[in-house]
Amino acid sequence: MRTFVSAVAVLLALVLTAIAVPAAWVDRNVVDENGFARISGELGTEPGFQERLAGAVAGSFQASVDLPEPIKSLAGDALEEAAAGMQSWPDYPAAWEETARNSHRLNFGTAGQSEEAATATALQLDIAPLVRLIRDHVASGTGIRIDVPDQNVVTLGEASHRELVERAAAFAPLWWMAALGAAVAVLLALAASRRRSVVMVFLGIGGLGLALLWTSTADLAGSMLGTVASANSVAELFKQEFFNAARADFGQWIMAAAWVSAAVLAVGLVLMLLSGRRRSPFAPGQRTAR
Repeated sequence: MRTFVSAVAVLLALVLTAIAVPAAWVDRNVVDENGFARISGELGTEPGFQERLAGAVAGSFQASVDLPEPIKSLAGDALEEAAAGMQSWPDYPAAWEETARNSHRLNFGTAGQSEEAATATALQLDIAPLVRLIRDHVASGTGIRIDVPDQNVVTLGEASHRELVERAAAFAPLWWMAALGAAVAVLLALAASRRRSVVMVFLGIGGLGLALLWTSTADLAGSMLGTVASANSVAELFKQEFFNAARADFGQWIMAAAWVSAAVLAVGLVLMLLSGRRRSPFAPGQRTAR
């Protein structure tokens, strides 16, 4: 019975850990605005992404703003400058951070959302701060100030994807409950076991298995992400690059979990070896009874 209880507790601990770790990462880095802005901010400092984003936003600005013919020729140089070097402008970092935070509020909040916008897509990216940035530079070059919308939202995905985002926002903050349950299950497994070293070995092996499972799941999510359509080049670019940054960030969590699991496994093996030597009838210092 003790062995059965210990085995069930180990399995329960691994299942709850498999849920708790990804949920904790999602809560801290996607649902939380500061975490979302941090990962997005790393994109804003990546030269390749900056260059492609500048070109995409400049094209979006030109397509969304109806410029009279005389102004188009005057604004052409400013738009070319924006496409080539918007990331070098001193006010670009603030505009990019505002873009990330506004987009987070659109997806995980209700401020500024119409009923249609709140249910239409999984991801909404508000590039209005970047559009205003181009508008200001066009105005400085031409002397003509152009009116742009307060929001310039580009969409990604379908209503079903929006539901996934809402579920993540609802359940990810509850990760601590799964983590607490996993901790209790580990303590129960150790208390009920005949040999605690065996429990540690199985926990270590299970933890390494979870690290492989999380890695495979992240890779699968990346392949599925390619099927999520986007009607705007800016949203398409952000979707792919944000996932790559998020995948790398979660990879650090996976690596930490793998190292902890390996350490638990090593300690369990050492304790098992020492315990086996103490139980051996041929251990040093023991004599055969006559």
